[in-house]
Amino acid sequence: MGTLSYIKNFIKDRDVAAITPSSSYLVKRVCRWIDFDTPHTIVEYGPGDGVFSRYIARHMHPDSSLVLIESNDGFVSDLQSFEAQNEQVTVVHDRAENVESIIEAHDLTPVDYIISGIPFSFLDDGVKTALIQSTFDALHDNGKFLVYQNYNHMEQPLRQQFPHVEKEYVLLNIPPMFAYEARKQ
Repeated sequence: MGTLSYIKNFIKDRDVAAITPSSSYLVKRVCRWIDFDTPHTIVEYGPGDGVFSRYIARHMHPDSSLVLIESNDGFVSDLQSFEAQNEQVTVVHDRAENVESIIEAHDLTPVDYIISGIPFSFLDDGVKTALIQSTFDALHDNGKFLVYQNYNHMEQPLRQQFPHVEKEYVLLNIPPMFAYEARKQ
């Protein structure tokens, strides 16, 4: 796992945008927007080899659940061994665009948090807009969509759907990232 796994998957899969895992600083920075003290349903789009997932699983409430939606075969294989060691974790080999049917199939409503590092810049505008809409619809009334991206291209699309959006630039990551907290309320 780690950087070698990312490079291998980056070469094989055009949907993988990173060649290194997220830094622990970025993970902590984005996850500070999560309330770990109460039970929640958390969904992660494109967890890669599980850097965010492992942090969340260590910190989430014992009655919380974490659903990992990953489309890359290599990453799914890595994540399944993590799932086998943690009964709160469910790995779904699928695309984030299918979030609503995944949530329905796993009886996950309501979803409190959705976290995503998938490369929205790789998606055409129609798919990006539809995914943001599906994400909004999948979230509980007080839900949050937490997004981290290489480029500052998500603020406007998020603001078109979510009434409250905060943005931060996180330098301590390779490459530096933009982190967004989009809240339904």
